[in-house]
Amino acid sequence: MSHILSAPILLLSSAVLLVVSLTACDSGTPPVTPANNLPTTPIPHKTTLVASCNSCHGIDGVGNKPDVPFIAGQHATYLESAMRAYLIGDRQHKTMRAAVFDLEVSERQQLAEHFAQLNATWANQTDRPLRISKADKIRDIRAGQALSRPCVGCHGKDGNSHKDRVPSLAGLQAEYFIPALESYLQGKRRGAAIMKNFKLSLSQRDIKQLAAFFAVQKRQRSPLGKHLKASDASDALARRCLGCHGSDGNSTHPAIPSLAGQNAAYLITAMQRYRDKKRQNKMMLDAAQGLSDDAIRRNAIYFATRAPANRNTVKNSPIKFSPMADGKQLAVSCNGCHGDKGNSTTPGTPRLTGLSEDYLQIAIAHYRDNKRQHAVMQLLTRYLSDTDIEKLALYYASQTPANLTPATKPEKTDSITELASTCAGCHGEDGNRQKGDTPSLAGQDTDYMVTALHAYKNDTRQHDDMKNAILALDKKAMRQLADYYSRLPAQKPTVHVMEAPEILAQKCDRCHGKGGGKPDADKPRIAGQRQAYLIKALLAYRNKERQNSMMYNMVAELSRVEIEAIAAYYASR
Repeated sequence: MSHILSAPILLLSSAVLLVVSLTACDSGTPPVTPANNLPTTPIPHKTTLVASCNSCHGIDGVGNKPDVPFIAGQHATYLESAMRAYLIGDRQHKTMRAAVFDLEVSERQQLAEHFAQLNATWANQTDRPLRISKADKIRDIRAGQALSRPCVGCHGKDGNSHKDRVPSLAGLQAEYFIPALESYLQGKRRGAAIMKNFKLSLSQRDIKQLAAFFAVQKRQRSPLGKHLKASDASDALARRCLGCHGSDGNSTHPAIPSLAGQNAAYLITAMQRYRDKKRQNKMMLDAAQGLSDDAIRRNAIYFATRAPANRNTVKNSPIKFSPMADGKQLAVSCNGCHGDKGNSTTPGTPRLTGLSEDYLQIAIAHYRDNKRQHAVMQLLTRYLSDTDIEKLALYYASQTPANLTPATKPEKTDSITELASTCAGCHGEDGNRQKGDTPSLAGQDTDYMVTALHAYKNDTRQHDDMKNAILALDKKAMRQLADYYSRLPAQKPTVHVMEAPEILAQKCDRCHGKGGGKPDADKPRIAGQRQAYLIKALLAYRNKERQNSMMYNMVAELSRVEIEAIAAYYASR
């Protein structure tokens, strides 16, 4: 990729430039810098300029700010052209433009030559992208182990409970453990009075360290106890639980606890309290509503006898590029409500198959960012990154829609024809939309569409065009319209085929050299460059914040997943 990722070279403010210049003038001597990195007889003005750049890029051109690039040893031709790009606006960066605005061509060349001749090593240890470091977790885990000694009496060694009604803590995700413990300490969660005794003794840091310790402990199956039998296990209710708590009760969601191997008596008590509304969680209250004690008991035994997967151990392993597989794993938390592979069979719950990647990404991000109101969806999307959302969207858009409504062609009366004609401009003549922020309606659940239409009309869902389009519709018309679209056959949308970084690198290496390390004179070296900076630069090209036709063509169709992957690839060279 040509012109990839050049830095905010000389990332400095005009204020810094002024301060350094005045200091140099007042003292009569240039700032002191290592002799091996500057000419033995420095030019005062050049030295002043260099010192200004050092504030962000480091004295040797290798700064320690994660989104500021290394510039030591880059070709002078490339560095000078990058400065010029900031000056004329081909690259958008207010600080950089201010920094180079008053420089003469000769001064830009002097700066470029100075940093080009530096041979400092690009020490990219802080953001090695292909390996997950465990060093920063070890300290918290060890501290948490020391803090956990009072917990052993009830919760068992390493958090594996052997007492009735006492939950195992081993393997619980920190994102679930921390708010759960805090709710006990604050008296919001009742049923374990002894927990209040720790209210004054545990700081926020202590709680974090306890969470880190228990998260990496291997969960073992908790004994069923004298009054429960494994033969009484029943998976009749399991479908209600698996969508959130994962296959066999092994959760893949950061804030939803695993049930596999958990203390059965504890699960029974917890579910009964949800059913009786003594424990508050809307999702759990809905799931437990109307359940008998026997059904709760059998369901608890079922999950207590499942094998724990123990996914939370600290590992130091390469990250594989497999967005579809990642999306499938993330989707486990969604399938409980939205159906297997997104083909919902629950009235009022939307189907995700048949929806385009673009629309799915927008909708999921709106839930995560609280722009679309739904308590359960906000909980489930809270921890999703932009790349997680892209992977989820890719997975569901790639699934084949199962047309669950009767195969008979919907009757298209004059009134339906008139109503549908208003929708066709945005949603497609046949209700199938391939791209953009407008969803497909073909094959969608009737009850869900009716609910959505009411939400638009009542302003609980904000969209001016939708409100204007349905303002005159009454309840009967809404139902007729929704029923019509639900009977149309849903089509599988075209999906973006994501390429692995090794494939993308074949294109990039043409300009940047093999492995990104031996570029043409007017192109930057990208091998070993900071990952955070590479991502920022590629996104700037994709969003046309940097003007370069070749680079825009190279990245215009790249997803965030591909951009992060290729940045990680070159940062690790």
